[in-house]
Amino acid sequence: MGKYGKLSEVFDWVEEDLGREAQLIDAARPLYKVVAVRNPLTKLMSGFRDKILRRTSTGIKEPMMQFNPDLNINSTDPEKYAAFVEAIVTKKIQNVHFTPQWSKMKVCDFPYDMIMQTETTNQQIKEVQEKTHTQEFEFPGSRSEQGYDSVATVHLAHEFYSKVRPELMEKLYHYFRWDFILLGYTKLDNPNFPYLDFNQDIDKEFGELVKGEMGQEEAATESPSQNP
Repeated sequence: MGKYGKLSEVFDWVEEDLGREAQLIDAARPLYKVVAVRNPLTKLMSGFRDKILRRTSTGIKEPMMQFNPDLNINSTDPEKYAAFVEAIVTKKIQNVHFTPQWSKMKVCDFPYDMIMQTETTNQQIKEVQEKTHTQEFEFPGSRSEQGYDSVATVHLAHEFYSKVRPELMEKLYHYFRWDFILLGYTKLDNPNFPYLDFNQDIDKEFGELVKGEMGQEEAATESPSQNP
C-alpha cells in the first residue's frame, strides 16, 4: 500500500484478486479495526510546518504568492500560513497530506470498530487493548499527552490562525466539514459513530455551513433531474 497506506488501493486489490463479488469488509470482519485521525486544523498546521516550512528554503510555495505578493523569507510563519490556507481552500496547492481524512480512510464504507483521535490516544489504546486482549504489550501514545514536542502544533494554533481572516476560516471549516462531523470533532450525534467523543459545538464551530449544504442537497433531490 506504500509508506502511508491507501485504503482505496486495498479495495482495488481485493476486487482484482478475489473477484468483483469480494469486499474488503468481509476479509477484515474477524479483525478489530482501528484507524487513527487528527483534528483537521492542527493536522493542516502540522503538514504546513513539515512540508513547507522545513522543506523549502523560504517557507513559501509559489501559489502562496498569489494571495500575498509581499511574502518573503522574513515574513512570519503565521503570515505564510494564512497564504497557505488560502491556497489550500482554493485548491492552488494540492497534496495528499493536506486533504480531508474521511474520504481517504473510507469511513463511510469500512466498518471500523474505533476511530481513534490522536488527542486522546492513551485513553483509547486502553480500550483497544481490552477489546483485543493485548494488555501485555506497550503501545505508543499521543506525543502531546506524553509531554513531548515543547512547541507542539496544538500550542501554536492560536498564533497561526490569528492571521487567517474570518471569511477564510469559514471556507477552511467548509473544506474539512466532513472530517469534523464523521471523525468525531463536533457534538453532532450520529448513531453510525457511537464510539466517538463529541466535544465541539457544530453551530458555534462552523455555523450554517453544514445545514446550508444539507438544504441544498435536499433541494436538488426534490428538483427534477436535468439529466436526460
